[in-house]
Amino acid sequence: MRRAAPFLILLARVGLGGLLIVAGGLKMRAPGAFAAEIANYQLVPGLAPYLATVLPMIELVLGAALLVAPRAWRQAAALAAAVLLAGFTTAVGSAYFRGINIDCGCFGTGGGPITVVTLLRNLALLATACALVRFPASRARRLG
Repeated sequence: MRRAAPFLILLARVGLGGLLIVAGGLKMRAPGAFAAEIANYQLVPGLAPYLATVLPMIELVLGAALLVAPRAWRQAAALAAAVLLAGFTTAVGSAYFRGINIDCGCFGTGGGPITVVTLLRNLALLATACALVRFPASRARRLG
């Protein structure tokens, strides 16, 4: 198991980093539509245009940091990604449990409606980010 741990950390880091880059990039393609998706959550509709502008950039920066930044910065990026994913998971869970039938907006427009699978996926991504914070790559074995 000890031998597998560095590979699993690398896999989690590359997977989460790549996913954040893809999600951020897709959201940047249609910021107006993404703002509408945010407003549909009925949490902070007045902030939707601002969030639609800022969130994709944050995702891109965090994803890139997870992929190529030095170890300490990757751990900080993992912590920031965990905070971001906690917010996304809270919003998705809120919509799901309030019975609001909306598209997730997780990957821009057309992402499909929020279901229990969406909530479980977000929880898995949040757990991945938390694992990267808790178990960073060892100093002796650099992962990239």
